[in-house]
Parts: sequence; C-alpha cells; structure tokens
Amino acid sequence: MKRMKKGQRLWMKLTLMVLLTVFVTLFALYFLLNQQIAKSVRKDEEVHLLKIARTIAKYPLVHEALIENKTSAELQNYANEMQENYDLDFVVVMTMDHLRLTHPDAKKINQHFQGGDEELAIHGKESTSTAKGTLGESLRGFVPVFDDNGREIGVIALGIKTTTIKLLSKETMKPFTLSLMLAFSFGLAAAMFTAYTLKKQMYDLEPQEIARLLEERNAMLDYTKDAIIVTDKENKIILSNFEAKRIFNLISEEKDLPIEGGSIKDFLPDVKDIPEISADYQTIDKLYHQNGVDYLLSAAPILVRKKVIGQIITLRDATELYLLTDQLFNTTAYATSLQAQSHDFLNKLHVIYGLTDLEDYDQLMSYLEKILEPEQEFSQRMVYLVHNPVIAGFLIGERSKFSEKGDPFMIEVYPDIPTTNQNENVQYWISLIRFLNHFILENQLAEQLQVRLGFWNQQLQTTYELRIETTLQTELLTKIKGRYFSSLLTFLAGELEIEYTEEWLKLSFHTIYLKEDEI
Repeated sequence: MKRMKKGQRLWMKLTLMVLLTVFVTLFALYFLLNQQIAKSVRKDEEVHLLKIARTIAKYPLVHEALIENKTSAELQNYANEMQENYDLDFVVVMTMDHLRLTHPDAKKINQHFQGGDEELAIHGKESTSTAKGTLGESLRGFVPVFDDNGREIGVIALGIKTTTIKLLSKETMKPFTLSLMLAFSFGLAAAMFTAYTLKKQMYDLEPQEIARLLEERNAMLDYTKDAIIVTDKENKIILSNFEAKRIFNLISEEKDLPIEGGSIKDFLPDVKDIPEISADYQTIDKLYHQNGVDYLLSAAPILVRKKVIGQIITLRDATELYLLTDQLFNTTAYATSLQAQSHDFLNKLHVIYGLTDLEDYDQLMSYLEKILEPEQEFSQRMVYLVHNPVIAGFLIGERSKFSEKGDPFMIEVYPDIPTTNQNENVQYWISLIRFLNHFILENQLAEQLQVRLGFWNQQLQTTYELRIETTLQTELLTKIKGRYFSSLLTFLAGELEIEYTEEWLKLSFHTIYLKEDEI
C-alpha cells in the first residue's frame, strides 16, 4: 500500500505539472484573443456608427430641422426608426448650440447634449469616443452636417452602450470559449496519459528511489572485486568499474587510458570469440589468458523489454582462485609436515637407537634413506628455515607440482625467512614466483634449475638460475619486462637484476620484506 501511495503521488505531480503548462498556455491564449476580439468589435462598431451617421446626415428632413433649429414628430419618428433598424441605443440630431432635436427620451429633447466629446464634430470633424451621458456610458460616433453651401449646420450623434458592446464581444467569444473547454479537456487527458506513461517508463519508482538505486548500483559496480564492463549493441564500452580500469592498466602498455567509448576488443585484444549482439545471444563462461595472467571471463546479454541492448562482461583474476586453492593445499601440506614431525620424531629416534644397539647397520642405512626421501626432507627444511607459514606452504605446494611432472625443484634458503604482517606483499611475491614457475614447467626448463632464497637488510632476495635456449630466453625476458610482472615489482618496491648468456639466464630480484617485530 505504501508503494501505491508513492506511485499516486508522483503520478499526481506529473499530471499537475503537465496540466498547469496546458492551462497557462490556453489561458494566455484566451486572454489575448479576448482582448483582440474586444478591440475588433469596438473598431467595427465605430466604423458602423460613422457610416450610419453619414447616411442620416444626408437625409433632407434632418437638413430642414437643423436649418430651422426646430424639432418635429416626423424627425423624432425617423430617428427612432433608424435606432431600431441599426440596433442603436440613441440617435441624436444636435444643433450647433449643442441642443438635442431628437432623443429616445422625449423629455430630453431641446436640452443640451451631455458628455463633452462632441466638440470635434462641432468644428467639422468626424470622431468617435466613449463618454457618460444621460443613458450611461456609451460608445459614440459624431458626424457633422453641412448644407448645400458647405456650411456646418449641426451634428449627428449615434451611440451604443458599452454594456451592449461587451455583450457583442461575449457572443463573438462563445465559439472560442467552447474550443477552449475542449482544448482544456484534451490537455487534461494528455496530461494524465503523459504522467502515466512516464511513470510506467520509470517502473513505478519515485525520483528519490531512482536516485538511491543509482547510487547503490554505482557503489556495487565500483567496489566489487570483479571487473565489470557494460557494452552497447556495437560492443562499445559504455560503463566500467574501478577493477576493470585497474586490470586494463595491467593489460595495456599505456597507463591511465579511458576505456569508455572504446571497443571491447581493444580492452581484451586476445579474446577471439566475443559474440556479436543478437537475439539468440547466450551467456558464456571461459578462461581468458592475457600477458601471462589467467582471467575468468563471463558475458551475458542485457535485456530491456525482451530486446537485447548490449552485454555485461565480468572479468576476475583467476590468480586469486589459484591462490586460494594453493593456500588450502599448501596449508594442508604444511600442517601435515608439522604433525608428522611432532608425532614421529620420538618414534624415529627409538628405531634408530634400537638398530644402532643391535649393530644392524645395513638396516639402519636403509631406514635413514627412507626417512630422508627428497619430498620429506624438502618439507622439513622449509618448516625449519622458512618461518612464514604462507611462504613455506606455497613452496611445498610448488615442489609437489614439479614432482608430479618428474622435475626437480630444490631451494637453497639462507639466511632463514622470518615472519611478517605484510600479507599483501607476500601475495605479490607469491604471484611473481608462480609466474616464473609456470613458465619453467610449461617449457620443461627445470632440469638444471637453481633457486636461492634469503633475507638480507629488510629485503627478500630471490634468485633463479637456469639453462635456457635463446628463443625461450627472449620470450621470458619479454614477459618479465611486460606490464604484469613490472606492476608486481612496483607494488613490492622491488628491483630486478638480469644476467644472461646465449644458453644461461640469472634473475635476481629484491623486494621489501619487514620482520613482524619491526613493522
């Protein structure tokens, strides 16, 4: 019910807004039209009065009466007849002394004309005016009367009451008033329809609700861990969040380039099968590899009223998924190693003591070889020498990956690696090592691999030495100098030293690593 009230409130606001616009427009038009018609009616009546007055001024009976300065019943009847024929309120034949010879009220005959607006006609000029006389305020027309010698002998005054003119204006405005009412009714219907349409287009949401949803959407897009990209029907990028810009800066060789307005193929150049937008477009999920990094890519169509208007693409660094899996595996391996050492140490001592006491040295040698197998010996060394469990577990897990392919992976650790609270830096360092190990395993270069790890001067120093042919050497160096590896080194404030010959390569990088008690 609350939602309905909100919808009605917005609907009413939109209706009133549109209706007010229509009302003001129609009212202004009606007012201007009414003024114009009133002026036009007055002008027509002025012309009408003067024409009638000229006709009366030429009548012989009028001439005789003005020359004699005397009224008559015939003259009064003639004036009344003209008054009725032309719907006038009064017809007055006036002498040069301003005396009335005719008047609708017989008592006013031979009295002075009232109003004072007849002076122009007394001096021989036609005129019209509005003045107040014995019959009230009226529109008057004055025409001078001349004899055969051209001498002015009197004035004809005709009049129509202003109330009569107003009635004429109203009669003239009646069709327009009806049209106005019809237009207003149509405007009301249009306002309601417009408000209803706009409301439906906004999914029955209030403006404040739309603003809040927009802010929430922007916050979700900008601060989600996944890179989100929205494209139009032509696969042009129209929206991207912070994570998408960050990944683009890692992929691209140029920094701080805007991605809105560009093509998705510019943003993801190695993706060959991004589908074109079509009605049968389906959601896709795939693994995308770019600059030595794996990304999990998902694309889905955006539907508005059952029409595909674009697509939304999410991109997530698969390294994080690998990292979580590796951490789980490495933690398990690390915990298993600790448990084995804790529970088996005394048992092994007893077995060694017993075989020594029996002087069964052959069996003792066999037993020692068994408990010092490379895998177990490697795990034990990592536990003793690397005090950071995340790094130790990661190295144990990496050794397992190499062992699965039958490749050696031995690490010389000196001095010991202390613990630290810089967990983010540790993850960046792990990404560097995983990047190198992936290339080595992929190209089967582990046979003569030497890895050294140590802690010196608040730095974690890592060295890789391996034999590698020129072609692979060039490929590896290109990737190392690429955007991804360089960004990781920058995050770690690290330095990279490269030494190489035609068949040999040495990589040494020093990264910041502060001991836990020094942070």
